[in-house]
Order: sequence, then structure tokens, then C-alpha cells
Amino acid sequence: MPALAAASLIVGIWWAVTAAGLIGPYLLPGPGEVLGRMLDQAATGVAWRYLAPTLTAAVLGAVIAVLVALPLGVCIAHSRVLAAVVEPFVALSQTVPLVAIAPLLVLWIGYGTVPIAVLCAIVAFFPIVTTTVVGLRSLDMRVVENAMLDGASGWQRLVHIEAPMAAPAILAGVRGGVVLAMTGAVVGELVMGGTGMGTLLTLSRDAADTAGVFAVVAWVSISALILHGLVTLLERAAVNRLQGESS
Repeated sequence: MPALAAASLIVGIWWAVTAAGLIGPYLLPGPGEVLGRMLDQAATGVAWRYLAPTLTAAVLGAVIAVLVALPLGVCIAHSRVLAAVVEPFVALSQTVPLVAIAPLLVLWIGYGTVPIAVLCAIVAFFPIVTTTVVGLRSLDMRVVENAMLDGASGWQRLVHIEAPMAAPAILAGVRGGVVLAMTGAVVGELVMGGTGMGTLLTLSRDAADTAGVFAVVAWVSISALILHGLVTLLERAAVNRLQGESS
């Protein structure tokens, strides 16, 4: 409710400013005009035709990031030597701009969904591996030591003790990574081309269609919110299951 109230206030101010003519429609179209454009795009199928490739690349990239970041985060958390070697490179991966990485991916992989998905994976990788390491390093070591005294192997400790205790932090990173993957998909399409929302954004920009640009931003934001909500539901169910609670 607070978020809905804040959103309503923002839209109300937006409508008042545009209705009063304080800002021209070329710079800031009214919310009604943007909503009308979105409804037209939904009715004609334009929205889904451009959303589908972007969502596909974002989800594929998030899956790749999870498959790489989770095992790496576990290894970093359990090995000081590996942490000293790998952690600087993990941080370095976030200092290179996406627009600089995208042309390299085109040269190495080519065009299409795969290089965009790889770019999404690069964006989503950092929060997932970081929260995995932080979650495993912040465990109550008394519990882990008791498991060791009971003769639990390293794998048993990871599966039955460490993973359930660190699950909230790890899955929070996954949630953030999935949302960032959506951003990576749009940026990838802007730089590398494609058939997704980044392409529609480029077409709207080149046509000086401000309402179209706002509509694309709204579609991307709504899609990211839906992905965030779905991952949140999966996160709650996974945490309850891992921690032995009823889901």
C-alpha cells in the first residue's frame, strides 16, 4: 500500500505538470498518452513480439549466472587461497562498462540471443556470487563446528547446515541478479541489435517518439517487477523448504 500510494502520487504530479503545459509533450508526454500507447501495443501484439526476445535473453542469462556464481561463491567462501585470487577479478568484472563488453561478445560469439544472454549473465553474476559468499561467511560457526564434531562430511555440512542457514542471503542475490539481467538484455539489444525491447526503444528514439520511449521503459519496468515478484515467491518457498518449514 505505501508503494502504491507513492506511485499514485508520482503519476498525479506527472499528470498535473503535463496537463498544465509546464513541459512540452515532446519532452514529457502525459501518462494518459503513454498508457494509450501501451494499450495499442498490447492490442496489436507489438508488446509481446518485442518483449519475448528480451525476456528470453534475460532469463537465460540469469540461469547462466546462477549456475556459475553459486558454485564459485561456495568455493570462495571455503577457500582463503581461492578467495584471494578470484575476488579481485569478480570485483573487476563490474568496473567494465556493458557497452564496452557488448562489441567483444559480438566478435567472439556473434549476433543473436546467446551473446545478449551472456551479457545478462555478466550483469547478474556479481550480486549472486557476492551474496553467496557473504551468506556463507556470516554463519553461526558454532552450529557448523557441532556438525563437524558429529562427523558430518563437508558435503553434508554444505547441504544440510550451511545452505539452509545462508539461503535467505543467497536467494536475495538471485532476486537482484534476475532484475539486473533484464537491464542487461535491453542494453545488449541497444548495442548488439536484436528483436527485443532495446530495438523498439531505438526505433522510438530515432522517430522522436517520446511516448513510445516511455512506453518501452514502462514495459521493461513492469516485466522486471513481475520477474522480481516470481523470484520472491520462489525464494520464500525455497527458504521454507530448506529450513524445514511448511511452504
